[in-house]
Amino acid sequence: MSDHRYPAERTGSVEETAVPLAGPNPPSHLGTDSSASLDQWRGLALVLVLVSHGFFHTNRVHGIGRVGVNLFFFISGVLVYRSLSRQEQKPAWDRTRSFWWRRFRRLFPALMAYVVAMTPVVYFGQNLSGLPPRSSFVDYLRAVPVALTYLVNFWTAEAPLSLGHLWSLACEMQFYLLGPLIHTAGGRSSARRHVVWGGLLLLLMGLGVTQPLFGAETKYYFQFAVWPMMLGFFCEYKKPWLNQLPRRLSLVTAWGGVALFVASTVLMLYGIGMKKLVIASGALVLIPCFAFYSAGCPIPGLPGRILLWLGERTYSIYLWQQPLTICGFLPMVLRPLGAAFSAVIGGLWFRFFEWPFLSVSRRK
Repeated sequence: MSDHRYPAERTGSVEETAVPLAGPNPPSHLGTDSSASLDQWRGLALVLVLVSHGFFHTNRVHGIGRVGVNLFFFISGVLVYRSLSRQEQKPAWDRTRSFWWRRFRRLFPALMAYVVAMTPVVYFGQNLSGLPPRSSFVDYLRAVPVALTYLVNFWTAEAPLSLGHLWSLACEMQFYLLGPLIHTAGGRSSARRHVVWGGLLLLLMGLGVTQPLFGAETKYYFQFAVWPMMLGFFCEYKKPWLNQLPRRLSLVTAWGGVALFVASTVLMLYGIGMKKLVIASGALVLIPCFAFYSAGCPIPGLPGRILLWLGERTYSIYLWQQPLTICGFLPMVLRPLGAAFSAVIGGLWFRFFEWPFLSVSRRK
């Protein structure tokens, strides 16, 4: 099965600055803090998913969507650690309860509204010609409970495409559930954190590598999919040490990751046979993402502003991109336009179902 059930979240903001890796300071309209950089990389991850779904019918974009998902997950892991580390002085249960409530309040209203809004769409569109399997209204209703309880990643074989892409949101929410417990298990000493967090990272990365041995559907399971989140979590913990690496080494590593990412986008044009190689090489985009975020270097100019706008609205746009692309409600020729139009609908969705639940600092 192709990777068409993709993305999302994005909580918190980052305010720490650092010495840029290269070039002058970013323009003032983007700010010098690294939150702008992370939002832009999240916007890039969304673009990869939109390209993957909008042009899925061409059979020339296989794998690039999963690269976007891994980038989403990595950024979420960074933000999970960042959010929890800011509250280390609180009692463990208070910190955990606060974290869970903020994530639920931030994410669930938009998801619930999407599921409700899609109900009449599926009902009136279920008899269109050319729909993929499991597109009936009964299939949709059967999958709603697992979608709203963030368990659809373990049920993707039975879920309709209009809900199947929520597998990534389920993985993220499951990591948000475990994140405070992982943080607490690491204790306060660096030795214990290296053993607990580093050991868990190695375990999840090992499961990710061996996933093909367990069957195609298992690639959506939490234990096989979330290694980028744990990697982001651990990299954020080790950021002070990583920032001490020689500047030349950081530059070469970051731009090398960019070059390999560009190479992976070229490889995808050669069809499904390149899919695994695209995903493997595309995973290296995590390196420049973290490097430029850590250095507080947002992308300047119009491209930076576009990616920033998309990154801030990624969650809502991601919810709507699949019904307007590979779900089959639109003819194939219109699916690239559907991918673009999902940014419009997602922007409106963000305003009504995400904005009211953002923190005051995030709104600013």
